[in-house]
Amino acid sequence: MLELARVLREGTAANLGLSPGDRIVTINNEEVHDVIDYRFLVAEERVSFVVLKRDGKTRRLIINKDPDDDLGLEFPPLRIKRCRNRCIFCFVDQMPQGCRKSLYIKDDDFRVSFLHGNYITLGALSEADWDRIFTQRLSPLYVSVHAADPKLRLFILRNRNAPDIMTNLIRLAAGGIRIHAQIVLCPGINDGPQLVRTIEDLAGLFPAVISIAVVPVGLTAHRKGLYPLRTFKPSEARAVLDIVEPLGKRLKKRNGTRLVFASDEFYIKAKAEIPPVSFYEELPQIENGVGMAADFMRQAARVRIPTRMRKGTITLVTGVSFGGILAGLLERFRRPDGPKIRQIIVKNRFFGPSVTVAGLLTGSDILAALKGRRLGDMVLIPANALKEDEDVFLDNMTLDELGKKLNTPASRVADIRELAGLLRDTGRKA
Repeated sequence: MLELARVLREGTAANLGLSPGDRIVTINNEEVHDVIDYRFLVAEERVSFVVLKRDGKTRRLIINKDPDDDLGLEFPPLRIKRCRNRCIFCFVDQMPQGCRKSLYIKDDDFRVSFLHGNYITLGALSEADWDRIFTQRLSPLYVSVHAADPKLRLFILRNRNAPDIMTNLIRLAAGGIRIHAQIVLCPGINDGPQLVRTIEDLAGLFPAVISIAVVPVGLTAHRKGLYPLRTFKPSEARAVLDIVEPLGKRLKKRNGTRLVFASDEFYIKAKAEIPPVSFYEELPQIENGVGMAADFMRQAARVRIPTRMRKGTITLVTGVSFGGILAGLLERFRRPDGPKIRQIIVKNRFFGPSVTVAGLLTGSDILAALKGRRLGDMVLIPANALKEDEDVFLDNMTLDELGKKLNTPASRVADIRELAGLLRDTGRKA
């Protein structure tokens, strides 16, 4: 049974008298276990429900509806299937105390991969899970591959019972499931010839494999007792690009798509020129930091600078890796009659100096960097440093708390367009 967490006031379900706490027992005589079952079964024009009301009474409903009508229902979070691996680079193992509770959960759940793009290793699938993936066409899935070599992958996952990844990917491909693959790269372990092999083996599964992202291992300062790893040197980052780019060029000629892309961090670390956004085609793994900088620069080139801009001083926060790129983009907004825009690059003290992306800045990091400075009328925080649906940092500090501690209003800003909107003179004070 699937409990209702919320019934939208204007939705179809509200008009039928459904309420939070009611439970859906079956749809079209099929049991409903989670939101994926619900979405799969409700996508019909005529739907038969059995609902267990909070008072213990059972109701049977037959609804004629548009196929796209989700009835205005929301459900509790999924009960996540936990990861069985002990990866040598697992970010959860490197988390300090004091973060949001959800960040300590190691998931390897195909449902969350389908719904939200989380990466899974395919090591926690039962035969019933496989059947469900194929029956409900749960595609695409996001898969952490890391290495095609079976022995090397077992070493990286530290799970002797992990299945062979290529066998599982071939099975997904045969079932018509599309795959976004991820390779988390560790210097001296799965780079060099091993990286070439992994990319070529994955490319052999095209068009089932529709993108491959190569991203550097993320290391915090909290690795006591963990496998010894290090970050990439600039020369090593350049060597990765020297593998990925020629392979991508060759695949483009063969398949019509580059297929494999290195993350922005490799270009920044190697001090290499960021490719244009067209290089990244449809930006299939932008949420994985692949093409994000190029997309931001495209937005900056296209955004219309407000004719009238608010006065005063604005402080804009960013992380170390994006600081140099953002500084150049902000020049378009600097005018004699416009606001003074101050950029502050915040170093990560919470996770450690090797973590340089803005998305992992905490409220305490920002507070420490800004405390005692003249911040002006407003502090702008990168939206990816905050929870998607709530103004909360990784360390549980809220955006409102940060503003109060700085004695300056703090707002989130997602992209260059939002920045332009915030700088527009609306006739009101900041």
